[in-house]
Amino acid sequence: MKKILSNIIIGTGFIAKNFDNYKKELKKLNVCLYAAGVSNSQINDEDLLIKERKKLLDFSRQFNQKKKLIYISTCGVLDASRKNNPYNKNKLQIENMIQKKFNKFLIIRFPEVVGKNDNKTTLTNFLYHKIKNKKKFYVWKQAKRNIMDIQDIVLITMSFLSDKNLNNRKINIANPINNSVIEIVKNFEKLSDVKANYTLIDKGHNGCLIDISEISKIIKKKKIHFNKNYLYKVLKKYYF
Repeated sequence: MKKILSNIIIGTGFIAKNFDNYKKELKKLNVCLYAAGVSNSQINDEDLLIKERKKLLDFSRQFNQKKKLIYISTCGVLDASRKNNPYNKNKLQIENMIQKKFNKFLIIRFPEVVGKNDNKTTLTNFLYHKIKNKKKFYVWKQAKRNIMDIQDIVLITMSFLSDKNLNNRKINIANPINNSVIEIVKNFEKLSDVKANYTLIDKGHNGCLIDISEISKIIKKKKIHFNKNYLYKVLKKYYF
């Protein structure tokens, strides 16, 4: 089978498109960024998940092993409360596959990414449309999520990739602060001046502590301020 030599970004979705402006840099680094696959984290269709794994397996057989694979995974795999989620289980299987099939790789895990996209299943898109259209929804009282601006994620990722000698690692890119889903709802209410129609359910988990020690220096260098106003600013930027 002919080896793939020219692919720089694999994928055509929201994440992949946000790396388009960095193709020249990725090419110089001799890496291939793999950001393809199922985008719905609530998926239950096992056939689609199997198809995603098979695509990556087929890709590994064509891959030029002189290059480094950058695989975009999810911080959700670290959350014990979501260990039975089919999407997260699938991502873990793929992570294990990558460690076996690629000579040089980095597995980079992203949190809940916020940006301009049409994926109605993302948490912020779901909440925004429910509140905007004054539709009823349910909020798990204890649920927390890690929210980040896609532009901050891309900035940190590209800074991290500049270290050409960094190989065969798993890296978490995340906000040091987890926000409760109630906080996200209240910020949307404040920005939209619309009262959300939701019912609190005494369920959920506080979320997991995500180790971001690997990127702490980059956060300081790039002057990304993860303060109490970060969530509000990100939601305002993309929704209002």
